[in-house]
Amino acid sequence: MLEQMVANGALEQAEYEKLIKSTIKLDLSTPVDLHPDYVTYVHQELKNLVASSEGLDKSLQSTDVAILKNAEAELDKKVKKLLNSGVTIHTALDTKLQTQSKTAVQSKIGVNDIEGALVVIQHHTHELVSLIGGKDYKKNSFNRAYKL
Repeated sequence: MLEQMVANGALEQAEYEKLIKSTIKLDLSTPVDLHPDYVTYVHQELKNLVASSEGLDKSLQSTDVAILKNAEAELDKKVKKLLNSGVTIHTALDTKLQTQSKTAVQSKIGVNDIEGALVVIQHHTHELVSLIGGKDYKKNSFNRAYKL
């Protein structure tokens, strides 16, 4: 690619020589979801959209275990392919409000065995701006904000 850039005049030869000798460092660190409650919901919504658009939603409601497993495997494969394709998902998440919501749920519920959830929808835009799945929600655990 660098050679093509030089050939097209987009890169000087001296810069090419410098870049060709430089070491490429990849950051292979594990991504951290700062807001797992919200991310889990968005991921589930994505799965629902893919299932619906691919005609898998009826199979995912099947009582036949084989049909259900095949549909889930196919859906997981399609979602993974979509996510790996570089798709960008835009949300209305308000990170400041999400943090405040988490603090509020944790402080108001306290240390009892009581659980709760919180959902904030911006009334004038109808956008989901904050979602707390439980007092100490962990990614992919039971999300009280949207699971029945």
